[in-house]
Amino acid sequence: MKSVSMCFSPTGGGEKIAKAIRRGMDGNLDEGMEPYLFVIPVYGGHMPVPARECFEKVCVTDNRPAILVAVYGNRAFERALVDLEDFVCERGFCPIAAAAFVCEHSYSTADTPIAAGRPDEADLQAAEDFGRRVREKLLAGSLSPIHAADLQDEPSPEASVKKFVAFVQSFRARQAVAPQKPVPSLDKDLCSGCGICVSACPVGAIQEDLSVDAARCINCCACVKACPAGARSFRTPFARPLSECFSVRKSPRWLL
Repeated sequence: MKSVSMCFSPTGGGEKIAKAIRRGMDGNLDEGMEPYLFVIPVYGGHMPVPARECFEKVCVTDNRPAILVAVYGNRAFERALVDLEDFVCERGFCPIAAAAFVCEHSYSTADTPIAAGRPDEADLQAAEDFGRRVREKLLAGSLSPIHAADLQDEPSPEASVKKFVAFVQSFRARQAVAPQKPVPSLDKDLCSGCGICVSACPVGAIQEDLSVDAARCINCCACVKACPAGARSFRTPFARPLSECFSVRKSPRWLL
């Protein structure tokens, strides 16, 4: 089955999931029935603006089937799939499947691991299984739409959620008094000037002098993950509470 992939994946986790789904969907399908696969990361429980901008020009007029996928860092995917559903429906697509997969959080480090190493083999196998189920639905001639709001997050421990909510409230109170926006820093002693971080940034936030434009930066940490010398780092107060509160492994979830 041929499919068209629309993937916004700054650190590569979403792209790995997309490839696994496509492997599961491999096979023949009638021309004109090829689905579009949309894969986005979750930012604060929503579809990020840069993903909207990346997919903005994609439109169809034939109610083409769409597969909606959100990847998130083991906390929650919240409204991201609903946002994506609204987005693709406005552009003429018919959502026939939706899924949420866990990928290593952008803020994950050795000291504050958050879904470290995911998607792992079990996740990728699940993504292939999802792809096969989508293929079976399409081959059966079923184009029945799904409603992304019906796919619910896997609950986290109540105590962990309360602890994280308290942190967020405290953080917002501090921001109201003294707003700050951290961006990835650069250790010039380690930097070789290779420019890989510049090409890795999905929003063009890294300047020619390798400084970061805070107004453009989306804190995806693509530059941090891509730097071969480990010269880039990102310190955020969210890393530790995310690591401590959401260490219980969550499983892939989908809706067909």
